[in-house]
Amino acid sequence: MKKLITILLLLISSVTYSQVIDYNSFDNHLIDSLVFFEINSYRAEVGNPKLVYSENLHNGLSKYITSILVRQQSAGHPDGKEALSEISKKVFSEVQSRFSNKVLAYEVDSYAEVSLKTSKKPDKFTTYQELAKYLVDLWKNSVGHDLMIRSWGSSGEDVVGIASGSVQIGDYDWRGIKYIGIYASFQISVNYFDRY
Repeated sequence: MKKLITILLLLISSVTYSQVIDYNSFDNHLIDSLVFFEINSYRAEVGNPKLVYSENLHNGLSKYITSILVRQQSAGHPDGKEALSEISKKVFSEVQSRFSNKVLAYEVDSYAEVSLKTSKKPDKFTTYQELAKYLVDLWKNSVGHDLMIRSWGSSGEDVVGIASGSVQIGDYDWRGIKYIGIYASFQISVNYFDRY
């Protein structure tokens, strides 16, 4: 019975991961989850602690930042301080609830960020899993971005990295031709556990 359950879980996850991208019905939730997974896998590979996912950070900041990138048709770092201040207490409570034997030092009031803009590239990716790997590889191949996703929130046992990201599609014009743009941002906040 145990083997059957394991086989079913592997089958379900491989079908989900290998799902072909439908740009007319883009699955934001799936790609956001896969990018988070890829970044945490990379961090584990290099010996750094995994990041803690925050749904509140995702819904209140990551999606907001990426939607601005889509509107601007560019990568960059738009100001998200106001959006973060609206959700900082929720993020704090959400993350604190996962650590019943520790106390977070302060509310989430700042973050580091990586972002990018690329386009539909059928020769590089056709599935959501391939797209997630492609996006994370773009960040890994840039020194500053690589340092951020690999190491931010990794110094000391009392440090916790809180993160989320968003990937969205939107058209962009280049030399009078419309392309499918893929925009991504990933935010990491660092907090500390109080020592008693």
